[in-house]
Amino acid sequence: MEKKIEDYKAIIIKGINEKNEDGANGKVELVGHVDDYDFHTDCLIDYGLENYPDVQVFKIIPNNCEPDVPIYFLTVFNNIVYINVSSGNYGKRGILFFPDEISLKQKEELHKLSEKLSNVNLDIVYDMYFDDGLVYSQEFDCKRGHDFKYVLDDFLNSVSNDELKIIDDVKEKKPR
Repeated sequence: MEKKIEDYKAIIIKGINEKNEDGANGKVELVGHVDDYDFHTDCLIDYGLENYPDVQVFKIIPNNCEPDVPIYFLTVFNNIVYINVSSGNYGKRGILFFPDEISLKQKEELHKLSEKLSNVNLDIVYDMYFDDGLVYSQEFDCKRGHDFKYVLDDFLNSVSNDELKIIDDVKEKKPR
């Protein structure tokens, strides 16, 4: 049975880093089936524990924190995180969280994802940092009423290289 994106709380597009296994760059993973998880935070913490078992922060993040806390730590490893925040009242909505660097393969997978989620209203968060238990970030000022692909392309064409670097897939990832 094929997995449906709308049945999951989040999507992770893995990036280049020292913690990901070889061949993980650009791998798309559906996270937190809606039948198994009530909250985004729980499935994101579980994903962090499973995929980064030696990273202590995923063991101490409280379940009652905002979802942007585990999302921030997943972006530290250059993962792109998309969360599904659709509801009956507000329609199909999602938030895309960017790390400081993405690979060409991740960018390619994002464009494939934009085709599958073409009818989703999208918000984009980037330039994230963590200070004293809180996550701070920039939110892209997107034009409302446009589809996922339009907003994604507008963001990628508007953001500066200082705010988001697109790195060659074969380039060695520098440690953070």
